[in-house]
Amino acid sequence: MQVKLSEVTNGKPVMPVVALWKTLRTIITPHPLGGCNMGTTAANGVVDHKGELFGYRGLYVLDGAIIPKPIGRNPSRTIAALAERAVEKM
Repeated sequence: MQVKLSEVTNGKPVMPVVALWKTLRTIITPHPLGGCNMGTTAANGVVDHKGELFGYRGLYVLDGAIIPKPIGRNPSRTIAALAERAVEKM
C-alpha cells in the first residue's frame, strides 16, 4: 500500500528495517501530510488559514493534510496547534 501511494504522489517510500529497532529502540510512525494544502486562495490551496475549504463554507479539515510538506521530526504538536487555532477562529 505504501509503495502504491508513494508512486501516485511522486513520493519516496522508506520502509523501516528490523535493525532500526535493535539499534535505536524506536519505531517510526510517519504522519501523512499534504493532500488538502493550506493556501491563501483556491488557486494555491484547498483550505484557508482556518482550515475551511474554499467554496464550501462551514466545511473544515483540521489534521495533517493541511500541511503541504514535512516540517520536522514529529509534526503532531504542530497539527494539534493548527487544529486548536482553527477552532478558536470558528
